[in-house]
Amino acid sequence: MMEIEVSEETKKEILKLISTPGVQIEDIVEKVKLDYDTIMNFLSEEYLKHNFDYGRRLCCRF
Repeated sequence: MMEIEVSEETKKEILKLISTPGVQIEDIVEKVKLDYDTIMNFLSEEYLKHNFDYGRRLCCRF
């Protein structure tokens, strides 16, 4: 499988769109003209890199 390089500008756009209420992954696919798997791979890498789940685990562990 070939990895598609995502530019910094596109990464910022994806993160901005994903944090906008009501925006779905399908909307992002259309807006940034990348395929679904590429966007999901990028978001997965960001999630793991920044450990976005940390706060939720702290407040919801009981």
